[in-house]
Amino acid sequence: MPDTPEVHARLRAIVEALPDPELGLTLGELGMVDEITVTGQQITVRIALTTPGCPLKSQIKSSLANAIDGSELSGRALRVEFGELSSSQKERAMQLARRGVQLRAQTPPSLVGTQLLAFSSGKGGVGKSSIAAAVAHVIASRGHHVGLLDADIWGFSQAQLLATGEERLEAEGNVESFRIKPHRTPIGSGSLGVVSMGMMVTEAGSAIMWRGLMLSRALQHFIEDVDWGNPDFLLIDLPPGTGDIPMTLARLLPSTTVAIVTTPSSLASHVAERAASFALKANLSLLGVIENMSSIECPHGDRLTPFGSGGGDHIAKAYDIPLLANLPLTTSLEHQPELIELSSRILEELGRRDEGLLRCSARLWDAVAAP
Repeated sequence: MPDTPEVHARLRAIVEALPDPELGLTLGELGMVDEITVTGQQITVRIALTTPGCPLKSQIKSSLANAIDGSELSGRALRVEFGELSSSQKERAMQLARRGVQLRAQTPPSLVGTQLLAFSSGKGGVGKSSIAAAVAHVIASRGHHVGLLDADIWGFSQAQLLATGEERLEAEGNVESFRIKPHRTPIGSGSLGVVSMGMMVTEAGSAIMWRGLMLSRALQHFIEDVDWGNPDFLLIDLPPGTGDIPMTLARLLPSTTVAIVTTPSSLASHVAERAASFALKANLSLLGVIENMSSIECPHGDRLTPFGSGGGDHIAKAYDIPLLANLPLTTSLEHQPELIELSSRILEELGRRDEGLLRCSARLWDAVAAP
């Protein structure tokens, strides 16, 4: 077959249609097909990888050889060269791969119709877990059915915060098919269902010696194998940072909205910015920022700011999201007016997002259905 533009186009189509064995999209979609040349009886294909030490080189080369052998271009010698994507190309490829996985994700039946809100922070000690527990309790007291998932597998604390440390989670079924039951507490006309590693370990002070894969699998069990019962809201207490657990959450529940928790200190807020950056890179939406320990009221009536000021406002402006609350430093958040106001603000913001989505869907439908 002579070398013509049609031959080159056909060859490029074959190469670009080849699926990446790890990222799940085609080489063309990921922008990994660098250069293709045909000289005499030889085909040379240069493929840019996400890392030069990719262990799947031989698999890609073998798949490409099979694809060409099964086409009208067979009979030519094949040479495959490997390069590396630039930083911007790599970021684009990984973003596409993450989005592809999320688009294929299916919401577990027991969470269909549930609004998902995760509390995230850049570092520990900012009060994220206490805020998640207090907000969950307040929302449930307003007549909503609320689930609270303690996704901090290593640093679980919700069982202790909600005084359910002596309770144990129960499961129905067998090893092949089982359903975990959350610990449920009626709160007024609402309810709060909690799942935490603190309800599974025999000793709360014993360390969990698990690495990434086991952590991710534990979160997957808590999401897919728990009979959440389609609560109105599922609040998720994430571990601090941007490691395996947040990445697994983004993959399994891509419709999750994230609230960033920080203290007023500039150091804490700069670290918390990474949690906000992660959420956007993981295709999750940001609800807003909660600044905790903003001030303390002294007995003589003055308010002090022992941790500085402006941290929450800095993140809100950097990411163009609302500052949801400035919470005081106190031994108990539950009955603080600022906490009550925060819970109302969260419900308002979540409702506004739903309304915006409905308006967008209506406009899209009108455009599609227009004659």
